[in-house]
Amino acid sequence: MGCGGSKNATVPSKGQKPSVDLYLALFSPSCRAVLMFAKEVGLELNHKLVDLQKGEARTPEFLAMNPCHCVPTIKDGGLTLWESAAIMVYLNDKYAKDPARLYPTDLQKRAKVNLMFGFHQNFDSSIGSYMAPQILRGEEADPEKAEKVRTSLELFNKVLEGKTYVAGDCLTLPDFSLMASLTLLDFKDFDYKSNYPCIKAWNDRMRALPYFEETNKGWYDMMKPQSA
Repeated sequence: MGCGGSKNATVPSKGQKPSVDLYLALFSPSCRAVLMFAKEVGLELNHKLVDLQKGEARTPEFLAMNPCHCVPTIKDGGLTLWESAAIMVYLNDKYAKDPARLYPTDLQKRAKVNLMFGFHQNFDSSIGSYMAPQILRGEEADPEKAEKVRTSLELFNKVLEGKTYVAGDCLTLPDFSLMASLTLLDFKDFDYKSNYPCIKAWNDRMRALPYFEETNKGWYDMMKPQSA
């Protein structure tokens, strides 16, 4: 059975004209996961850039909306959500013409998707712990944390064996989350391709999506001066 894909990207149903505000920071992988998802389903979001370093997520107005002062955050009418997985599931269920394409209704298939959302939490944590001090504070790479990243990459490579995408043969929501996290390693050219053939094949597949460059351009442009 075919999966569909970006060539068959869904769009909001007729009669539904979403006016969803997305509060985001371009360097955030979680925000970029939501951006990739939105492009995949043809959903237009109202982008509201938040400068975290200037404390814009800790203003009284933002805290009233999201006491966890994090991005991404969305407002859809009277609903406010944060956490990228919850955001993507909600927007997919509400606005995609075929919600089951990226988030299956079959219980076993959905369980595999949810499993990869859980896997992503540990994967993102290991990469974030290693990269954040270098990106945000200009610190030197920590060899111990680098080794933890390699362990995460080895596990991810194993998980991807025999698969086209992270949860099977079809593109699903956690593909966006894991891909966005992986791009953090490009900051210092951390090698995640030479020794991880399954990651390399999946990475190439994700980068071939027609909206990958557009949705991640802000991140790469931001990092150019620092990684030079």
